[in-house]
Amino acid sequence: MAELKSFFVQNKGKWLWAVAAFALCALLQEYVFPILLLIAYIKTVSFKNLSLRTVSPHGVFLLLFAVWQIIGLFYSGSAVSGLSGIAVWLAGFVSVIMMSRSIDSPLRLDTVMFAGSIGGGIAGGIGVMQMVLFHYGELIWAPLKTIFNPFWHQLDNLVAKLAINYLLPDFAKQYIQRTEFISIEERASSTFTNPVMFAAFLTMMLPLAVYCMFYLNGRGKKLVSFGCAVLIVGGIAASYSRGPYLALAASFIVLLFYGGKRTLALLGIGVGGIAAVAVVADGVFKRLLTLFNGNDISVNTRSDIWRACFDMLKGHWVFGYGTGVNNVREQLHGTYHINQPHAHNIFIQTTLENGIIGTALLLGSFIAFGIMMLRLCRKGKKERAVAITLIASLLSFCACGMTDCLFYGLKLNIYMMMFFGLASAAVNIYLKKKE
Repeated sequence: MAELKSFFVQNKGKWLWAVAAFALCALLQEYVFPILLLIAYIKTVSFKNLSLRTVSPHGVFLLLFAVWQIIGLFYSGSAVSGLSGIAVWLAGFVSVIMMSRSIDSPLRLDTVMFAGSIGGGIAGGIGVMQMVLFHYGELIWAPLKTIFNPFWHQLDNLVAKLAINYLLPDFAKQYIQRTEFISIEERASSTFTNPVMFAAFLTMMLPLAVYCMFYLNGRGKKLVSFGCAVLIVGGIAASYSRGPYLALAASFIVLLFYGGKRTLALLGIGVGGIAAVAVVADGVFKRLLTLFNGNDISVNTRSDIWRACFDMLKGHWVFGYGTGVNNVREQLHGTYHINQPHAHNIFIQTTLENGIIGTALLLGSFIAFGIMMLRLCRKGKKERAVAITLIASLLSFCACGMTDCLFYGLKLNIYMMMFFGLASAAVNIYLKKKE
């Protein structure tokens, strides 16, 4: 504790708001964390000397995608949905600026990654506890079985009820798709409202915990990071979300490129972790194996959605239907009678809304990011570790996005952008300054 206090005394400054946002946004309610994010923006973001030349290549693609979204609004049949999507994307772009300009030294980069691993560990720990209560909580008190899953569920529904009844004007109520937050009681959601979004977040945070476990100085930090990694994996398991399970495997393979003893250590930890899950929570493997069950509702629903989406693309693949998730939702509901809100794939959803042009711009941001990280990999051991870690995190996001539309979740949209910002910061720290 004394070491932590000394650190904050010696390194105080507005940049800590960016660290706080990265660590806490996932833990706060959907309607509270934007307040923290806004404060962090006000404290840290300056648009002085900002131009396309000072923005990273992937940042340029992200900005161009926002411009294309605005153009798509003019032929969209859902202006309100489109405007909200654009607002979220632009807010996320400010997150890119916040992280890239606030995190300007190796120490600050390590700090924000350590903070992210702690945030992930806390969220994962809450998820594990939710499943423990689900199975054993009623032995103490029956409501304990579900009352804290999702963690903020009771407060969320109270706030939603008050907002709809007393705050929202009548014309705005028609755009509310749900009057209550969802609750999937048999799967952990932690501080999120959906187990898939929760697990996707954890798959992004796990590489940070692994990085801190191997590369931070100090035995205490390494032990804390290891504990966070265990809780994160436990949280992913407790979510019973198969897409994130596969994303976790992809992320693990990327992290093996750390090389040397760290690769051997990861292999040992991975084998031990699989064995522990098999003993303690064999339901995880049973859930994964249902992917090959032809009667699985979730798999069949996604198959139906994707067939409908490809049918919808006929004649609209260049420009799409316009910005706004409601353009897709209304057709899935009305034309194809599929009661789902989106395409369950970030790239199919993007193509439906903004056409192949929008998808190309979105892909361009990830490709530019990958090229920059590969450049960073060639610079040295620490630089290589940072690059591999960030690649693993955003690869996890994309892998989870193959079976769900993660842009539908405000938190994950913002975290994706903050990771892009960390990539820009890493390049500024390790490449541009050296040059």
